[in-house]
Amino acid sequence: MNENKIAAVGDRASILIFNTAGILTRAVDSAKSAEREVRALASNGYKVIFISEKYIADLTDILEKYRESAYPAIIPIPDRSGTMGVGNEKIIANMEKAIGTNIFDK
Repeated sequence: MNENKIAAVGDRASILIFNTAGILTRAVDSAKSAEREVRALASNGYKVIFISEKYIADLTDILEKYRESAYPAIIPIPDRSGTMGVGNEKIIANMEKAIGTNIFDK
């Protein structure tokens, strides 16, 4: 049994590449279905869940719930139309929280 379960949630075209890499994919077409899938994956022991950025803004409650836990790590990914900057914003916020400054700031 694989202890490091990884999954990707998003629209079919955006997560197809994960499927080719052997990662479980869950195609969704709304934030509500994305939330349902993330909850199901988390309850089934998935350690890393990649999710399309376009659904992140609508999932603040579930993201907050899992933020205090080591797992699952919920990682925003750009969808096929490009990045919205969500992942970068999260990295900068975590960096500022950890070291007190944004080292990427100009």
